[in-house]
Amino acid sequence: MTFKTVWISSHGQVMVALLIGVFLVMASRTHCNQMVINATGTRDTYSTMNVFYQVAYLVVQLPTGLLADRLNSVTMLATIITGLAVSSAVSPFSLEGLSSWSWTPWTSAIPAMVTGTLYAVNGALAGSWWPFMNVMLSNWAPPEKLAYMYATINTGLPGGIVVGNIFTGFFYSLHGSDFGYSFFIITAICITWSVAWSMMFHHHPSDDPGVRPSELERLTTSLHPKAQLPVPWAEIVTSLPVWSVMLANFGSTVFYVVLIMYMPVYLKYTMKVEIAHNGFLSTLPALGQIAVMYITGRCASLAQAKDWMNVSTIRKVFSCIGMAVPAILLIVATAIPNNYIFYSLLVVSYGLSGSVFSGFRVSQMEMAPNFVAVITALGDIFGSLAMNLTHIAFIVTIGDSSDQRAWDELCWYLSTILIVCLVPFVLFGDSKIQSWNTPKDPEINEPTEI
Repeated sequence: MTFKTVWISSHGQVMVALLIGVFLVMASRTHCNQMVINATGTRDTYSTMNVFYQVAYLVVQLPTGLLADRLNSVTMLATIITGLAVSSAVSPFSLEGLSSWSWTPWTSAIPAMVTGTLYAVNGALAGSWWPFMNVMLSNWAPPEKLAYMYATINTGLPGGIVVGNIFTGFFYSLHGSDFGYSFFIITAICITWSVAWSMMFHHHPSDDPGVRPSELERLTTSLHPKAQLPVPWAEIVTSLPVWSVMLANFGSTVFYVVLIMYMPVYLKYTMKVEIAHNGFLSTLPALGQIAVMYITGRCASLAQAKDWMNVSTIRKVFSCIGMAVPAILLIVATAIPNNYIFYSLLVVSYGLSGSVFSGFRVSQMEMAPNFVAVITALGDIFGSLAMNLTHIAFIVTIGDSSDQRAWDELCWYLSTILIVCLVPFVLFGDSKIQSWNTPKDPEINEPTEI
């Protein structure tokens, strides 16, 4: 059960635990990616493994979305992290033979096939995490604190990337190619989290004996009770607020993929900076996003608590900060003939994109409390499609190009995509609970025969 403390509430303890969980999901993936690169030294192997990951991530979205509102989030999140722990324990044994990857003879391909399977398992586990996490958060977050809690929890995304890279580099500096121990450390941390999470937390505040009476009353009166209802697919598919969130997610993800995954390409081939010797530069975008996510989360929750504007307007304002402002900065970057200023503006743009975690990403949990997992899953499907399409488009158009003009053109494309995908949310985004969240009872208000 959660603990009755003066310093942190029960819902605050849930927030911290979920933050650590997100951190572990991202750190374990980042660590595994780095180990694959170090074990093989080939970009093709790395890309192939991530294809396994992304396909599995995409496939599990809809099934998980349909189940997450009906299953116990505490049990399922513990199972997901336990699965990552088992995967980490097995990984070093497959990576030891990965450097000899060859499809002939078949015995040489076994390590690659095992590693690909592990990546697929990790992708499925990571894809399942978000719907269950959002359901858990919607059960515990007071409405006026939802943006702050959601943004703070998701600082684990860039945080896990940063620490995963640092952890890998530190461990390699100590043990060189003997990398098995690092996986076992992650396994131990994941198991510890799963055990603590299962013992301390509950799916609903009313089930937790550690919640203070005053906090329990606040949570039970401010949160809408959820019902087990059939998914109103027709209403969801024709809902403009839902589509506006999906499109915003698509544009934001395209921007994310290019800047966080391909800025190292710009550093290496255009600026002639080796990432291996410039770790600070490579972590700047993620560090900036962590700061922005936390600050904007606090500001959005404050604006809602003070009732400075309605909730839908708050979500639109912070979505504009996270998409429209970066779009403008990208255009400005192309007009300045200096590589370091160009890169600096990319870093600032990526940092500001963290504001969307107080914008449309929160709106997807507010518009239909009974179908949080389904809408989250649909958003992740759009995000996963955006990620894969961006990888393909980048390879076809730029690849390893060192031409600054190609990057300038890329910035114009990104700026256009951000604005086009943001406009529908500004026009149609709505955080009010939608009418289809609770089906109408046909018997209500019908005359009764006497």
